Order: sequence, then structure tokens, then C-alpha cells
Amino acid sequence: MLYRIKKMTRVYGDRVVLDIEDLLLEKGKVYSLTGPNGAGKTTLLKLLSFLDRPSSGEIEFLGERVAYGKKQLLAFRRQVVQLDQSPIMFSGTVAENVAFGLRVRRLAKVDVVARVGEMLRLVGLEKFSGDDAQKLSGGETKRVALARALAVYPEVLICDEPSANVDNENQEMILAVLERINRERGTSIIFSTHYLSQGHRLADHTLLLQNGSLSNVLNENVYRGQLVGEKGADTIWQLAGSLLLRVSGACLPSSAQELKLWVDPEGIGFSLLGSGMAVGQEDNVYSGHLVGISRHRSLVKLQLDIGIPLIIYTNYENYRSLSLMVGDKLAVTIPSHAISCTGL
Repeated sequence: MLYRIKKMTRVYGDRVVLDIEDLLLEKGKVYSLTGPNGAGKTTLLKLLSFLDRPSSGEIEFLGERVAYGKKQLLAFRRQVVQLDQSPIMFSGTVAENVAFGLRVRRLAKVDVVARVGEMLRLVGLEKFSGDDAQKLSGGETKRVALARALAVYPEVLICDEPSANVDNENQEMILAVLERINRERGTSIIFSTHYLSQGHRLADHTLLLQNGSLSNVLNENVYRGQLVGEKGADTIWQLAGSLLLRVSGACLPSSAQELKLWVDPEGIGFSLLGSGMAVGQEDNVYSGHLVGISRHRSLVKLQLDIGIPLIIYTNYENYRSLSLMVGDKLAVTIPSHAISCTGL
């Protein structure tokens, strides 16, 4: 067990920013954290990095209750490193920046030199060793900051939007490094992202924060797809039985023949069948029966059978306006922006 959170809240003034009843994170795993702006992602990352403390409840780290004493915090902070969304380079060279944490820990000079070289090779910037760290591009700065964080061989790496505001080349390099250090060193990684595709690619588990609380939405509507055809720039995937889903080419991993697909339950359109929506699978429009209705926080959860189980979340006003009842026949449309996918 890496972290255990029990009945934890974080309150600023009269506003509850986080309210997590129970959360268990395992050692050696990769966790992605997603949710809208203001959902509490950065606050949770700070708490897991021991840079903030909860208003109530408790956190355990490696089986030990966090009591926030100076000696304990120092020991924990040496095992957990946070990579900020907009990292700052110290004055000096790239190599001096990567060496910073090692010198604080008083490693021997020969070990510092070796570790700095290792980390710069890892992020593909060994030729930048003697360059002025404050004159790098945004993507290069993030890669140097990642090397600096990893140089101390942390037990846990916590990243706030690690690939935000960088070009595709630097983004791919950063994601590849995260995959590698988890696979080769068993480094536990927790990162926030707005890109569900990154979570599907890297993470063993994806956590969704909404209004400061964990949601199960990302566990809904996950399917395995088999490639069966193409239409223009899009591809056609068979999910189960004869049900087909058209997926934008921009969503796809290269040369994939099988996929894991996720359909956002809050991004699906629907209406009562016969109210004007034409049904046709090639346009991702399906007919189905409503088999269950329940409340989910401030939303209404609709369970449908369209040949596969499908979950839709809608607001209460929309639910009331349609006077929905179990057994109703619905027309459902799945737009391309509601589909995320990754290779198996």
C-alpha cells in the first residue's frame, strides 16, 4: 500500500475543496487524475506531496500515519517528488539544475556527475548539459525539470499536467519517460491531465474528481473494439455482437487492430424514439430500451440496452422534461468528441 486516505477534507474559508471518503493507492502503479478545472486535482496532488495538510481526516503513506511532524515530513518529502505544471529553472546550466536535489542530499561528486548524465540521457537532452537552463524552450524546460525530479530516484513521482503547453514531440518524449521509469524502476506515478487518452495509455487506474469528490463515471462505458472497416478518414469498430461504432481517425493509435474504447456518459445525446432522430449505426445513432433510472449526485443515471449496456448521465431538468420511464425506447447518438480510445 502506497497511500491510504480516510475521511479527508480540505476546506478554504467556507468552501470544501476536497471531500474524499476513502482512497487506496497501490505501490508501483500509475494513476491518472482527471476532472474539470476547480475539481480539486491540484489540491489533492499537494496533499499527496506533503506540501499541504488536510482540514480533517488522515493520510497514510507506506503504512505510516502522516502526523506532519518536521522529521517525518522531511523523510516523506525525500521519497515523493512533485513536477509542477510550469517548472522554474534555477540560474546556471542544465546539468547544475539536474544536480540540485543530489547536492542537497550530499551525494559524492562522482555520483552526482554520473546521475546527471544518466538522467539527461533518459530525457534525450545530454547534448544540452552545459546550456543556460533559463534559455530553453518550454518543452525542453519540462524535460529538464523531469530529469531533475527523477535524479533523486523518488519512490513516488507526482506530476501536475506533465505534458501541458508543449509540442507533440516533447509531449511524446515526456510520456515515454514516464512509461519507462514505471516499467523499469517500479516508480509509482500520479499525474493530473485533461486528456483522457493519456490516462488510458499510461495509467493502471484513472481517478475522476468532480466538485472535490471521486466519481465512478470513468468506469462506465468501457468496451473492447475490433477493427472491421474504414469510411473516409474514420474507422469502423465492432464492439459486441453486431454493434458498430464509427471512430475519428484522430483518436486512433497507429496501426491498431483492437482498441479499448471509452464513451463519456455525459457526452451522449438521446431522445425518445420517434421524436425526429434518425437511427443508423454508421452515424453512431442507435435505438435501445431504458432499463434503469437512478440518481448520481446532482445528475440522473440512465441505464440502456442498445445491444450492449450503455450508461448516460443527464441533468434532472432534462430527465423531467422527457418524463422518462423504465421500458421507454430511446434514440441515442454518440458524437466523436465523446469517444476516447487506446491500444490494448
